[in-house]
Amino acid sequence: MTTINVQFADSTQTAIVSFFSGAPDPEFWSNCGTVDTSDPRWAAYYAEQQKFFPPIRGLPEPTIDVT
Repeated sequence: MTTINVQFADSTQTAIVSFFSGAPDPEFWSNCGTVDTSDPRWAAYYAEQQKFFPPIRGLPEPTIDVT
């Protein structure tokens, strides 16, 4: 499994709003953390992105399906 650096919508960490290629600076970026490719929040975020953007090369695919 792969760990992904993400930013959550708020401190509840229920929804992902962005991802980073490396660890973000917590002094500049709020509500950041990491998720695994098996995390349902990552699967939901990934599915939403695919509706609007072509596949992003190198972006880890979720290992579960939430659709």
